Amino acid sequence: VADTEELAKMKTSHDILIIGAGPAGCTAARRLAADGLDVAVVEEHAVIGEPVDCTGVVGSEVFTRFNLPRQIVLGSIDAITIHSPADIAITHRNGGPLAYVVDRAELDRSLGRQAAEAGTTFYLSTQAVEVTPHAKGVDVTCRGADGEMRRLDAQMLILAGGPRFAFQERLGLGTCPVLWRSAHAELPGNGLSNAQVYLGREVAPGAFAWAVPVRRAGQPFVRVGVNSHSDAPWYLRKLCEEKFPHLVPSDGLPAPRSWVVPITPLATTYAERVLAVGDAAGQVKSTSGGGIYFGMLSAELAADTAAEAFRRGTFGREALAGYEKQWRARLGLDLKLGTLFRRLFARMTDRDVDQLFRTLRQGGLLNGIAGKVSFDWHRELILFLLRHPALARLFLRRCWDRNAEPPFSDAPTIGE
Repeated sequence: VADTEELAKMKTSHDILIIGAGPAGCTAARRLAADGLDVAVVEEHAVIGEPVDCTGVVGSEVFTRFNLPRQIVLGSIDAITIHSPADIAITHRNGGPLAYVVDRAELDRSLGRQAAEAGTTFYLSTQAVEVTPHAKGVDVTCRGADGEMRRLDAQMLILAGGPRFAFQERLGLGTCPVLWRSAHAELPGNGLSNAQVYLGREVAPGAFAWAVPVRRAGQPFVRVGVNSHSDAPWYLRKLCEEKFPHLVPSDGLPAPRSWVVPITPLATTYAERVLAVGDAAGQVKSTSGGGIYFGMLSAELAADTAAEAFRRGTFGREALAGYEKQWRARLGLDLKLGTLFRRLFARMTDRDVDQLFRTLRQGGLLNGIAGKVSFDWHRELILFLLRHPALARLFLRRCWDRNAEPPFSDAPTIGE
């Protein structure tokens, strides 16, 4: 691992550069380095995994798929209770872990260690400020912690730096048109038996809020968060004061972490000598805003595409186009159905959502849903909801109301 003081002493040319040492970037780096390529990761922060801009909830599938260490688990989600705006509650019990709450910083660091052990070089405290493709490769101009500008070059570049799209726009990949605002905080104490999700325009306009119990160093906490189309930190404070006043410290709520979540993919995730993965490509579930697993799956596909490009010695758009075909074949249907569901849900009023919950609690519908619940893969659940006549009417009724104003910019209109 290199810091900026050592950077000038080290070689500045590599086979492939990766911007961002998050899960997607480190996953791609490990796979490429294990394939024998000279890989370097540029990370603007001094420590991998910090600051933490993520709630850290991942499905159980990611542990078996990527052999993650169990020591990073802070708690498991075996049951989840969803509250409608009028507090009509539905609880799903999974019969086993549906998802895990992890220490996100340790998740990133464990993946970083795997990449380093495979031979990856890390440039920490190093911010990529300019990307310049040319006939023989890609130059990346970087600013170190000391403010000094340095240049790295490689034959290929992978963008994995999260939802910042300046480089993507300059390289012709576009940007993600829909962003959620997200914020979270941890409250000391334990007032929850299982994970909770809260819906409603007074709680989280356009999305949802959540609370999950976790343990750190043997002590209980409640991790609370909000996804919203508007001021997520404000709604987070409101949620904590209304739902968990007994857990808010006497000196007030700790300063929340706040970030943005891209919930639609880039139009294109490849260009000559360049691939984009994870949040930097918008490979995020548009129903929940979760992107760790999808980003890591896509990073493996990006790494395989890049490795093949090096074997063939060709780095043009045609050589890299297979990456986009592969990740869309793997994730595309879930992302498209998730986007449709989110847009329909965003158009519903709070009264519509309350009626949806009442309908779900009738006629054994919850039993039909139970077998279709997956933390990572939502297509079966969405198709079940949209194919059921009574539920479909609730989801679609506002689409046929020409006088109804879409509450959010990405809500569907007639004919979409």
